[in-house]
Amino acid sequence: MKLKFIIIILFTNISGLFAQEYIYYCSRPTPTNTTWQVYRKNLTTSLTQTITNDPNYNYWRAEPSPDNSKLLIVRSPANVSPDQENYIDCDILKCNPDGTGMQVILANNQYGWHGFGNPRVHPVGNRILLLVQPTSTAQWNLFTVDMSGNNPQQITTTGAIDAAWSPLGNKIVFVSLVGPSLLNLEIFKANYNYATNQVSNIVQLTNDTTRNHDPCFSPNGDKIAFCAGNASLYDANIVTIDTSGNNRTDVVDDNGTHGGNVNWGTNNKIYYHSIYVSTFTNFMADDFNCNTNSVESIFTSSSIHYLHPFYINQTITGIKDQLIDKNNISIFPVPTSDFIKIKFNDGSNNTISIVDIRGQLVIEKEIDGSDDIDIKKLEPGIYFIVSKTNEFSPQKFIKE
Repeated sequence: MKLKFIIIILFTNISGLFAQEYIYYCSRPTPTNTTWQVYRKNLTTSLTQTITNDPNYNYWRAEPSPDNSKLLIVRSPANVSPDQENYIDCDILKCNPDGTGMQVILANNQYGWHGFGNPRVHPVGNRILLLVQPTSTAQWNLFTVDMSGNNPQQITTTGAIDAAWSPLGNKIVFVSLVGPSLLNLEIFKANYNYATNQVSNIVQLTNDTTRNHDPCFSPNGDKIAFCAGNASLYDANIVTIDTSGNNRTDVVDDNGTHGGNVNWGTNNKIYYHSIYVSTFTNFMADDFNCNTNSVESIFTSSSIHYLHPFYINQTITGIKDQLIDKNNISIFPVPTSDFIKIKFNDGSNNTISIVDIRGQLVIEKEIDGSDDIDIKKLEPGIYFIVSKTNEFSPQKFIKE
């Protein structure tokens, strides 16, 4: 009875639930004898939670899955070097968003790989995309593994790093070296087939005089943001282009080095960190607000360092494990573009809500056993079907 009461409260105010926004980031006090750890700040309550606390490691990258059900973390053994992004000697860990259930899914030298890193969870599938250097003399290329770190498969062969999924997971964007200089690191995109785990139609999007890194798609998939700098990255900007490589715009242009795990949040802000590479000082975190065309400071301190800010909106999937999982619903076809059929397996009535990945309500309807819902007016993207009476767990579908 107590659990049922809690569930009713959770669904009483959907808007309040979806208001939970977080920033995951890595941080340490400035002295070099301290280690980087992962933290999560609730932007709604301003409370900060420690996710990792192990002085034997530097935790230098943390990225939640798009549905916020899991968190991927990269760590390396502690050392005093100011640059902690050690791809050659690292582990990849998986845990719950609050840091519980921590486990190593890719250990150092897993599969005999010389180096790996930058893991990203597929938006709707149980697959992780990452960069891998199989041997010390081999090119870096893109691989996938499952959510347990098993079944490794190579999906590029001509050299690739810094990859990211599109919002629907049917495309990837990445960086590849096309010449002898670091200034020849260019942005590419490719189609991705989840069923075959293969990429196709690889297209070069940039051909410029900057060193490009860490591309990511906008929330609706129509633009790409990345870091573009000089060869040593002493001076770099945050740049956006459309998915054809046109309409290049330097949205952030100042004297710092910007980038890292560049991510374009569902709140339409581009998150990045700022570091003065020449002195490895001023580790700060900012975002560019695409709605106001302005830079906003997230973390600035003379005594604390910050890396890799990553925004996530707490969608309904964040509490999925706390709910009673009643498989009382069938939805098809998935993906779809015009209509989605909802059927309750016991023939019951239920009022459903369809919300987007930002947690915003887009459709609400009472279903009498089964019904077809017109979704033609919805923007392409990921959506969730939610029951107000807890007759089923939240269901995810893709509008193409």
